[in-house]
Amino acid sequence: MPGKAVLDSSVIAAMFFKEEASHRVLKDLSGCEAITVDLAIVELGNVAWKRVVLAGENKELAWEALEDGLEFIVESCMLIKSIDLAKEAYEIAIKDNISFYDGLFLAAADREQAPLITLDKKLHEKAKIKRKIALPISPD
Repeated sequence: MPGKAVLDSSVIAAMFFKEEASHRVLKDLSGCEAITVDLAIVELGNVAWKRVVLAGENKELAWEALEDGLEFIVESCMLIKSIDLAKEAYEIAIKDNISFYDGLFLAAADREQAPLITLDKKLHEKAKIKRKIALPISPD
């Protein structure tokens, strides 16, 4: 997928923590100019925590995946501060009846005029219906 795109936390997590969608995410995002919101740092940390505490995965392996993901966010993504999107995200969240968290990623996509890439089905539907933002993760 050439060009720029806003990646939400679900997509970044799939890039670094092995899951069903990991292969197709990595394939589809090859060569993409990645953009994300600083919230992705916190959410990725929470994914690692859940993997260890709730799923019983190895603590060191989860840390390595988290460390790689954090490095990707900081080194390879254009990182947008949540505070810079707060007003837009608040308006989107209320208008579209979604969480403020999801509103941040939609606001980033609107601001950057880029597609939002997500694995979250509810957010996918809102983006598709309300914003007509393409979500080009291919089927398996």
